[in-house]
This record gives sequence, structure tokens and C-alpha cells, in this order.
Amino acid sequence: MQVTVKLLGILSFSYPAFGKFHPVQLKEGETIRELRERLGLPLNEVRFVSVNGKMVGEEYVLVEGDEVVFFPAASGG
Repeated sequence: MQVTVKLLGILSFSYPAFGKFHPVQLKEGETIRELRERLGLPLNEVRFVSVNGKMVGEEYVLVEGDEVVFFPAASGG
């Protein structure tokens, strides 16, 4: 199954190709957590995840065609 993934902000520094939507092949039934781990994104660096424009949790089960966006934890002052 295929989903598309985009990383925002500092998250895209490690994977510049993911600064735009990039296809990723997954097994049926994989979750946001499994996708995040596959991409090597530490949990403490991800603040929110949206799928098809809606915020979801780590246990969300992905389906064919989902558009996933990982939002970084904000920092600054």
C-alpha cells in the first residue's frame, strides 16, 4: 500500500526529499507510530501528525492513499 508523507520544519532537514509530499510503501495495517519509527523520527521531535488534513494519534491505522504530514515540536523565544 502507498501513502504520501511530508515533513515540516526542522524534521525535513534530515530528509530533504520529504519537504514535499513523497510516496512511501507500507504494509497493510501499519500505524502512524510504525511510519514515524521507519522514518527515524524521534517521538520528542514530532508535535502533531495530520492525515488527510485531520490531526491523528500514533495508533491511527493508515490506508491506501493517505496524505500524512508530520509537524515538528515548536521552539523559539
